[in-house]
Amino acid sequence: MKHQFKTQNLYLFLLRKFLLAFLLLLLSQALFYIFNTRIFHVDGFGEWMSLLWGNVRLGLAATTLCLAPYLLLMLLPFDFRYAKGYRTTCEVLYVLGCLLLTLPNLIDGAYYQFTYRRMSNEILGYLTIGGDMGNLIPKFLVDYWYATLSAVVLVALLWWRSRRMKLEAPRHAGRHDAFHVVGSVLCVALCLVLFRGGLQRICLSPADATRYGQLKNSALALPTTYNVLRTLGRDDLQKVDYLSEVEAQAMYSPLYNPPTQMLTQMPTRYGEWTVGGGRSVVVDSTSSQVRYDNVVFIILESFSQEYMGCYNEGVMPTRTPFLDSLAKHSAVCYSGRSNGKKSIESIPAVLASVPTLMDRPFIMSDFSGDTMAALPLLLRRHGFRTAFFHGAYNGSMDFDKFCEKAGVQSYYGRDEYEATGGVPADYDGTWGIYDEPFLQYMVSQLDTFREPFFATVFTISSHHPYALPEQYKGRFADGEHPILPCVEYADLALRQFFASASRRPWFDHTLFVILGDHPAQGLHRQYNDYDGWYRIPMLVYSPHFQYQEATHEVMQQIDLMPTVLDYLGIDEPAVCFGQSVLRREVDDKGWQVVFGNGYHQLVRNGRVAAMGRKCIGDTSDLRFLQAVVQQYNQRLIDNQLTR
Repeated sequence: MKHQFKTQNLYLFLLRKFLLAFLLLLLSQALFYIFNTRIFHVDGFGEWMSLLWGNVRLGLAATTLCLAPYLLLMLLPFDFRYAKGYRTTCEVLYVLGCLLLTLPNLIDGAYYQFTYRRMSNEILGYLTIGGDMGNLIPKFLVDYWYATLSAVVLVALLWWRSRRMKLEAPRHAGRHDAFHVVGSVLCVALCLVLFRGGLQRICLSPADATRYGQLKNSALALPTTYNVLRTLGRDDLQKVDYLSEVEAQAMYSPLYNPPTQMLTQMPTRYGEWTVGGGRSVVVDSTSSQVRYDNVVFIILESFSQEYMGCYNEGVMPTRTPFLDSLAKHSAVCYSGRSNGKKSIESIPAVLASVPTLMDRPFIMSDFSGDTMAALPLLLRRHGFRTAFFHGAYNGSMDFDKFCEKAGVQSYYGRDEYEATGGVPADYDGTWGIYDEPFLQYMVSQLDTFREPFFATVFTISSHHPYALPEQYKGRFADGEHPILPCVEYADLALRQFFASASRRPWFDHTLFVILGDHPAQGLHRQYNDYDGWYRIPMLVYSPHFQYQEATHEVMQQIDLMPTVLDYLGIDEPAVCFGQSVLRREVDDKGWQVVFGNGYHQLVRNGRVAAMGRKCIGDTSDLRFLQAVVQQYNQRLIDNQLTR
């Protein structure tokens, strides 16, 4: 065999095998960047060199971690390591280690554009509560053919180069036992140094990726497998003491029900929401009486402000003609923000004002069993009928379990839809029931509810694999991304929903809150940066709004629960990590907090602050962010989400 490498030197052989795996990892990292060039914007040669050094340090640690079983077996100082059966077992472990090291990078090359986060330990649980994986996986392989083809090429390279490395048994086996014992010890020690990332006191971790470039580019230095393996078995949160308890409470309090004297000092600008046309709605929520209006949350899958004419200011043609028309009669939050990049993170944020400020989504974390004073539960105590609608199969993303704990009385999923006469053609083949028939089904169910009621619907059609009902294929114009026709379909489904609902007696006294769960892939530069990654539509519609001039303010998903409680006049103690927009001071422009890729990020007053292994931002913003994280961790760990 030409160009074959043969040696009796075990250590030289292992070095060649290690370098092959490391170089394949660097190749997969480069492909990850190529697949996502529109997301990352590296600032010059200096940052490129820093990111390269980060890839070397974290890449060596990842390679050592994935090849550890193979290296340890080969370094055992006994002659049986040259036996054919033993060597075959070791080679299988080597190949598996290389695949584990590299293939997740290629998977993330396609997946990252949805989440803007490297996969972590949550992916192992998420795979079991997603959609119809038997149908989804083949579609992913075809739709993201470039990642599939890259994986085939990478595996071929591994097979080709690995087969050309041969370790021959030494002629005088057993004569250098002491030498091999010392060699094995030194090699194991070297592996430990590589895994730790050097001789420093603190072991290298995924959070160190933030050191090697702008925070938004930190994922370029972090191998996916390293992030997944290093977060396995790790506690979701740890208590931190950035500030004294008194300082933290003074700077930020998640308690919803403030003392009475605070309420009497609220500014006269109590209740302005920005609306279409530069107006705002004024809601009088100073009254102590409960407002028994129905409330309906409509959470739109993968909706970005970028797709909507009322937001994007001509960046691209609108894909939501109905929502644009509704915006003219609604309170529109021009600075609406999500608290995450995954659907599973949005539900606790919206219904319980609990963001996901850790690696695993709250629903999948160790704290999902904490006692909560969630919005459905509080409304239920005041006589509201509570329901949740989701067209996926029951159990998808554990929404049904969370809803039950949050106080939702009735859950309506694909199971209930099909049990009441739903036709097979309404199933999209992967996730669940198309939006149009399912929203009509929701209207029919709301007709049976006693009032007042609080209902939430989570749509599904504007999601990969971007399926449309047969009668709508070809009706909507193609665009820069296959999600765009599905966005138009979802908008059409909403038009028909409101057309049906407007003829019902409960419509005129119902508050509708329409928002995205998270943005989809940004198609333009301004939606691929800090300010664009989390920008979602937020529209609040009700027939009895009054309007006047106002300014734009940030409203995040976790602000919805306390704001609705204020709107309805429900005065019960609760823990809300967001704030009611009806209680803001005149000069308070709102704020947003998120977590991803090992760092926390705060947007406040037009500024960005971030906290990981390094911190950036204004000192006051960083201290506020520290107060939020400190109380978030403490309350989740101590099960203090009620008061």
